[in-house]
Amino acid sequence: MKKIVSLMFAFLLLNNLNAQVVFNTSYHNLGEINKEDKKYFDFTLTNAGKQTAHLLRIEEPYGIDVKFSKKEILPDSTIIVRIKYTPKKKGKFKKDVPVWLSVNNEPITLTIEGEAKSFDINESLQCPDFKTKKQPRDLKSDMQIKVVDVNTKEPIKNATVQVIWDGLNYKQLKTDRNGIIIQNLRWDIYYFVVNAEGYGTKEQDFYVNQKNNYLVFELGEPTEEELIVSKEDAVIEEVVVIEKEDTISTKELPVNLFAPNNVVFCIDVSVSMKQKGRLDLLKASMMELLNGLRPIDKLAIVTYASSTEVVLESQYVTDKASIMELIKELTAGGYTAGGKGIKKAYQVARENKIEGGNNQVLIATDGAFNLDRGGDKGILRNVEANYNRGVSISVVGVKNEKWTVKSMSSIAKTGHGHYIHIKSYEQAKSVLMDEIKTNSRKK
Repeated sequence: MKKIVSLMFAFLLLNNLNAQVVFNTSYHNLGEINKEDKKYFDFTLTNAGKQTAHLLRIEEPYGIDVKFSKKEILPDSTIIVRIKYTPKKKGKFKKDVPVWLSVNNEPITLTIEGEAKSFDINESLQCPDFKTKKQPRDLKSDMQIKVVDVNTKEPIKNATVQVIWDGLNYKQLKTDRNGIIIQNLRWDIYYFVVNAEGYGTKEQDFYVNQKNNYLVFELGEPTEEELIVSKEDAVIEEVVVIEKEDTISTKELPVNLFAPNNVVFCIDVSVSMKQKGRLDLLKASMMELLNGLRPIDKLAIVTYASSTEVVLESQYVTDKASIMELIKELTAGGYTAGGKGIKKAYQVARENKIEGGNNQVLIATDGAFNLDRGGDKGILRNVEANYNRGVSISVVGVKNEKWTVKSMSSIAKTGHGHYIHIKSYEQAKSVLMDEIKTNSRKK
């Protein structure tokens, strides 16, 4: 029988309907656990809306205990929901934990699973408390990653594990004969890309700290899409071999083949871009494009969330190292205000227009635009007017949901650009450069 934990009065369901709560993940596999192992995971819930949200109740299945860092989720803030499973027998387990919020009609379901290899019959069912003590900076933990076959559960040796940090390929590692790698990492958010010969690729973002330091990747056969990409890789133009982390990895565009570019990035840095490794993928894509630009090209970066900001004034690409650092430092937070961001990006593009060149806005987001009402109303008229003034626009969807594609494609089509989808690290490394090549190639 399920135990109900009441957190707030039910009347709060009628309030704060403008809040939007997103989560880092809804699923975690604890893997194989023994009696001495940690048996809980921290899920993060973030309020990307304008009004306060509240936890109402959490349903706890047998063996599950839940603690939360706060009952109230303020706008642009995050709380932790800690879920612990205490096994009383050996074997596999999978537990769904519904979490009711004041801003949703349906619960968010968080799932935790694994396999108990041993257990302590006297272990307390209680979930550990949160420590409020401020932690010193630059702490590190040994992060363990295990790679197994999805069907046999046998370890996969020599699997490649790429550790992406702030958009850079920070580490590239190989698993041992037990399918395991252990890497000492600073406490931070990383994006892991895992693959092996004869298998497909799995990717996941993960916040590494003292308590979150174990991940299992189950690899299966490559998808049809991955097989197609693999064939295309055989004919990709030559690139420079990377010998250290910040080495330029993409050849600059040949001046005789490609016209000068005036590129303005318009980047969604709302709180949802923190989720699923979206910002890391976008940073990786921006860095690859930066590497291919030349001193005759201009680049600017406009960000938008709760407000709009020009974080890089339009300038010729002569100091790539400084621009690279700025890209690495981009952070996400706040709710989305896309219409204002596009207007500002167009303004920057027009003021720095290159006659006879490719003048283009690249807007990157994971969310849809409401083209019929609200702050986004009038975007299409603005897009068409700016195209008539010589500035095109392409829209980059970063791990966006299918229902967002319609509005993104509509903007791109009106602005005589393209809708581009980034859903993997491999795609991120090429799509923006391909787009600029398409639009700047000399006739």
